[in-house]
Amino acid sequence: MNIIKATLGWFLRKGMLFVLIVAAISFHQLVWPRISDGIVKTAANLEWKSPGEIKSELMLLKQQAISELKASEANLADLSGRALDDALRERKNALARLKKDLDRAPGLFERYRPTVIIAREKLQLRSRRLTAEIALLTAVKKREEGRATLAGISYPFQSDVSFAQAECIRANKAVRSFNSSGYAERSVGNILHDRATKLTQEAKVKCGNFNSKKSARETGIAAGHIARAQLRASEVALSQVRNGLAKELATYAPEIADETYSGIISKALLVLAAVLAMPFIIRVIFYYVLAPMAERRASVRIKVAGNTNVPITASATSGVSIPVTLGRGEELLVRQDYLQSSALGAKKDTRAVLDYRHVLSSIASGLIFLTRIRGEGETTTVSAVRDPFAELAEIRLPAGAACVLHQRALVAVVQPIAQAIRITSHWRLFSLNAWLTLQLRYLVFHGSCRLIVKGGRGIRVEQAERGRIFGQDQLVGFSTDLAYSVTRTETFAPYFFGREQLLKDKIEQGSGILIIEEAPLSSRRGNGVGGRLEGVFDAGLKVFGL
Repeated sequence: MNIIKATLGWFLRKGMLFVLIVAAISFHQLVWPRISDGIVKTAANLEWKSPGEIKSELMLLKQQAISELKASEANLADLSGRALDDALRERKNALARLKKDLDRAPGLFERYRPTVIIAREKLQLRSRRLTAEIALLTAVKKREEGRATLAGISYPFQSDVSFAQAECIRANKAVRSFNSSGYAERSVGNILHDRATKLTQEAKVKCGNFNSKKSARETGIAAGHIARAQLRASEVALSQVRNGLAKELATYAPEIADETYSGIISKALLVLAAVLAMPFIIRVIFYYVLAPMAERRASVRIKVAGNTNVPITASATSGVSIPVTLGRGEELLVRQDYLQSSALGAKKDTRAVLDYRHVLSSIASGLIFLTRIRGEGETTTVSAVRDPFAELAEIRLPAGAACVLHQRALVAVVQPIAQAIRITSHWRLFSLNAWLTLQLRYLVFHGSCRLIVKGGRGIRVEQAERGRIFGQDQLVGFSTDLAYSVTRTETFAPYFFGREQLLKDKIEQGSGILIIEEAPLSSRRGNGVGGRLEGVFDAGLKVFGL
């Protein structure tokens, strides 16, 4: 049944992979060519432009706008009348609309969007071109107004003024001639024809006509001089505007942000690459630089007074349960959850802690409220009642022997009734290897006694011989005549890819034993928050040798 499931699963996974490959090839061959020149290509070309590319494009648009403005200059300068007014009004309205659009500040992210940047800068170019065209059309309008003003000025010709002057002179002369004639002639002329009045009135009209034409001519000539001066000024102003028409556009410099989407994404990719690569770079440095330096530091050595290097023995293999038979004058202290069965006639009571000189250590490692069993020849079965993965081994410490042991692995002790087990603590605060192994305090158990220790999937006791290397979580204990330190993991690749830890524990050459846990129970710890907190707690206990 398992073979069938595995076969079906393999075909299902390969089939899904095949479908994905077919879909990818179909998209690339059939769909992509149709959209590559459309929206996708446009987005790729526009939205991912760099500031330099945007600036180059805007400078080309600037040159194009200058060329178009110069090309339209002649047509705009030739406008007049209503067409001129319409063109000027249209551009003023367009400029007002552009200013409203430019007054709207872009959003935070739009400031870095190439299409938005280009669109706003196009509005700036359009605004400058409209400003230049309005200035040109305004100058043209002033010129047209000057021409209209000059054309509207009229005054009498000089011949008309001269003729009116001659008529005035003749009329005055006639008045004087009449006044210089005899009395009788004047009297008859005045009585019969009212001659004096008529001559005087005629002279007054003709001289008034002369004065009027003379004044109108003088006023017209003066107004003409002023109008011509204004026209010349407007033509000069128009000429200046036309000469500097492109200046408004020529001074344009695009305001481009230092970053766009492409720059931000590029830097983000670099940061991401650095973040992804940094652990591997650190691992290379640690493996080839720091780890060799750590290896050369002095090892941790536990010197025990009176230690005679008595050999320590252990059960050949670990097992799920161990029968413990008490000899004369011996007692068994066992954790309650490792007491599987006991003899009916054995004497039993409770011991509060394993060692009253190390109360906190006993509490932290769970060696409290131990069941004490006495009775010569009585057999007690010690087994992990609640842990299905734990196996046990027996370590015999003869008198004069000593062993460093993690109390977490201790489940039972067989000791003489008259002499309780002796446990001493040894600190190594100034040893680099102690810090690297995360153990600053070492608890040493002295014989004579028998220690029952547990381990995930079993306990293995090895002779140190030429030295041994093992994982830090595997260590349960070692003889005090051995040197304990760290070493670099054997191969680089597993450590480089995160499959192995950098440092492993090392026992150097010696005649003692090494107590190793086959599969550390810590490896079965959960990966959640609870598992991580438990790991931190275990690391703290290890620092204190527990």
